[in-house]
Amino acid sequence: MRTPDQIVSAEVHYCVSFLISTLAGSGHRPAVRPDLADLCEQAAELCYPIPDWEEAATQAGWTETATLGAFAHTDGSAFSIGGKTDTKWELLCATCEIEPYDREVFEHWIVSDWLADKLEAKGEKVDRDIGGMIVWARTTSGQGIASDSVIETIAAELNAQHS
Repeated sequence: MRTPDQIVSAEVHYCVSFLISTLAGSGHRPAVRPDLADLCEQAAELCYPIPDWEEAATQAGWTETATLGAFAHTDGSAFSIGGKTDTKWELLCATCEIEPYDREVFEHWIVSDWLADKLEAKGEKVDRDIGGMIVWARTTSGQGIASDSVIETIAAELNAQHS
């Protein structure tokens, strides 16, 4: 059993929000070195909002059914993409002309490779090599990381596998 606090303690290493925002803000200046310009661009990418297709579809009345890749709407209509795919919500929204909600990035944290895998599987934005660091673009702020729903979900799924 691993609690969210234990996961954060072992897998979240350091806040680099100031570093990322400083690099991202330096992208408009002419870089002396091309590798620095690339690093500034990577940092800027980590600051961009993250499209939330699932929330947009849910708010538009869609829910995922028990059948893999199938959705139902509150008006009785249905949609199926046939099988499991990481982009199922995006495909649903594209077909139904639903614009995604943007989740704003508030913080940047160095995380372990293990946690990066778990976060990416949950749709979180992670850069696996920004100056040799693995950085997670956190879309919440004002609470401990262990209270983030994504961390709580990862802990619950991990514990369910081991029970």
